[in-house]
Amino acid sequence: MDKIKKINRYALGQIDKYCEAVYTGSKPCALFTIQKRYVKEVIEFINNFRFKKKKLLIYKEKARFGWVTIYIYLRPFLLEVIKNSPEHPETVYEHWVLGKLFGYSDEAIEEYLKHGQSNYCIIDEEVKNG
Repeated sequence: MDKIKKINRYALGQIDKYCEAVYTGSKPCALFTIQKRYVKEVIEFINNFRFKKKKLLIYKEKARFGWVTIYIYLRPFLLEVIKNSPEHPETVYEHWVLGKLFGYSDEAIEEYLKHGQSNYCIIDEEVKNG
């Protein structure tokens, strides 16, 4: 009996949607975090993505406690952007860069900055502090 657990079909379906979004150009980059034991299976899945005309690129980053962050992208120059992106953005610029990397419009980024998850409005705070 095979004791190796495979990643569930729902998770693979989500990864498939990330691949499709990047492949079609809806998002320049997508990321997700998986348990380390699934990395080989997921990379094989991405490398065998159903659309074959363009090859999806993969970047892995060690996360905490046995988890790995996987980035999927098409354009080679994005690797430098990925590697230099802030883990915890604080400034408008950092939020904008991450928003663009993951396919958000300027309007969506601005809306997030005005009403995002922080306790204060990033845009208003930067205007006050000049």
